[in-house]
Amino acid sequence: MDPAAAAVAANPLRPRRTSYLVAVLIAVGSVLAAPAVLFLIPAGGDLGQRITPGQPVTVHVPEAGKMVWAKDRGSQNFPGVGCAPSPADTQGLGWTTVSMRPDDVTLNANGERWRGVMMVHAQPAGTYTVTCTASAADGTPSLSIGDPPRFHNPRSKALAVLAASVLASLGVLVGAVLAVVVAVRRWRRRSS
Repeated sequence: MDPAAAAVAANPLRPRRTSYLVAVLIAVGSVLAAPAVLFLIPAGGDLGQRITPGQPVTVHVPEAGKMVWAKDRGSQNFPGVGCAPSPADTQGLGWTTVSMRPDDVTLNANGERWRGVMMVHAQPAGTYTVTCTASAADGTPSLSIGDPPRFHNPRSKALAVLAASVLASLGVLVGAVLAVVVAVRRWRRRSS
């Protein structure tokens, strides 16, 4: 057996400078991916089904709840909306509504702008017959009940910002550790 060949096999090869490029690409990629988490991922939300105020409609209310949307007619006077389950559904039902007016949640669908006016939650989740009423000074508003956007409340917005920050920080940390490991291996190889 050739001792020179054994010596070469025992020593790890010196890392190439392209390893630094990989470290930089990881760091830069994670920093660029962080805004994508906030801005490029679809926020979701849909109109679901149209509601005629005062008419009962059957709707599935998941644990996350449903958003009641009102068609934006350009005025600042949004309708006073109230939604309640039918009396037959109220046995053992925990029904809550939360006004969304201060949050300015909007959705564009079919060339129309809709504004989230309230969230409805049912405990337990299930299919219920719901009647929504609306009062507006300038006529009967168009209403719809559908899914809320992913980031519609302060908690979900804060979690999205936290996820983006962790993604960027973790990528920069991994890139820095990789660069340090490569530098140490190159230095050790050079000194031996």
